[in-house]
Amino acid sequence: MVIGYLLHSLVNRGELIHMNYNEQIRMFKKKISVGVKKTSELINIFKAKADIKEILLNDIPGYTKNSIIYNVKHSMLNEYLQLNPNEMIFFAFLMIKNQKSEKYFCDKYQFEKFIYVVFEEHTGYVWSNNNRLFVELELERGVSQQEFYTEGILFRSLLSHIAILYCDDNNIPMTVTSPEQAFYKD
Repeated sequence: MVIGYLLHSLVNRGELIHMNYNEQIRMFKKKISVGVKKTSELINIFKAKADIKEILLNDIPGYTKNSIIYNVKHSMLNEYLQLNPNEMIFFAFLMIKNQKSEKYFCDKYQFEKFIYVVFEEHTGYVWSNNNRLFVELELERGVSQQEFYTEGILFRSLLSHIAILYCDDNNIPMTVTSPEQAFYKD
């Protein structure tokens, strides 16, 4: 997990910059919405981003489908509810490749032919096999007021995902190290 870790970025001059937690707060906190959107709202936002086709969760290849279910069950969003997979309600979608969705299919990390998005109703969990789309939807979902003001684990997770996307968008290479390594000089 990236939470609590430092992102090291190399800039054009070849200097090493530490994008530590305080820097991430300064740059990205204002982008995070206070208030968690419902799954139905997120689906509508997703529909506005691209043309999509609703599919069954079983239409997603086996290992990927099983990983999604496992991840939802063990996610921070299910910590309080403790739902079992048979209690979960999934909405799965396939993004249609066209001009409207081009920016997602042009993602340099998009290795699969198809882009899937899955929402779980009760937990608010969002999954996509496209990193850019995942972060955009996670950002749209927002965090609770308590998470925002206490800078809780969901807030920190989202903050780090925004920082990673920022580095990627700006062609800033990065590596992730543990907090302990950040205090040692090379």
